[in-house]
Amino acid sequence: MVESHGGASSARQRIGIGWPLAAGVALGIASFCADLVDGTLRTVLQFVASTGFAWGCAAFVAAFPARTRRGAAAAAVIVLCTATGCYYWLNLPGGFRPGGEFGPLFRAFAYWMLLSIAGGALLGPLAHAVRTDKARRAAIAAGVACGLLSGAGIAIVTSLLAAGNYGRTGLTEGMLQAAAGIAVATWSFARRREARGWTVYAIVAVTACTVGALAWSAVESVPVMGF
Repeated sequence: MVESHGGASSARQRIGIGWPLAAGVALGIASFCADLVDGTLRTVLQFVASTGFAWGCAAFVAAFPARTRRGAAAAAVIVLCTATGCYYWLNLPGGFRPGGEFGPLFRAFAYWMLLSIAGGALLGPLAHAVRTDKARRAAIAAGVACGLLSGAGIAIVTSLLAAGNYGRTGLTEGMLQAAAGIAVATWSFARRREARGWTVYAIVAVTACTVGALAWSAVESVPVMGF
């Protein structure tokens, strides 16, 4: 009976790690494929797998069911690090082509891997707090998550408008990312069974969206291969 219980516990642990790993591999492959296709398929793949929102959302959602804060952080980090490793591993053959260079590839890999660890370590505990903490703390966590998930889209929109670029494609993609990030964060907060502090959530979300957009602008200003 003891061995059976240990086996069941081990199986649960494997399942818990396996889901984020599988999600990360799928995300990395889809992101790589988005660079190879054109037209509508490219637009769709970029939105669902090759944007700041897509990667942040995958980490946030993967961490949401975790029973502990540490487990949530681990799930989010695993998703992002696995996706980053998979994406750059698939891009590795490009370094062997004529004119290809490994230096920029490895610098980009190191840069995004560090951001993956930092992003996962932040998004995972936020997801856990939204689901399990008391009303005020959950509202704050959901608001911060809203800013992180929608920040990339808001940064795109504001940068295009500031530059006087009113092209429909770029603005639409940015607005979709922003709206999707807000929707995911709001959904995660709304599905709580416990009390919800909507006023606190709204105030924190507005502030976090501003900070998130500035943060994403800084992240994407670094000239490396990636999103």
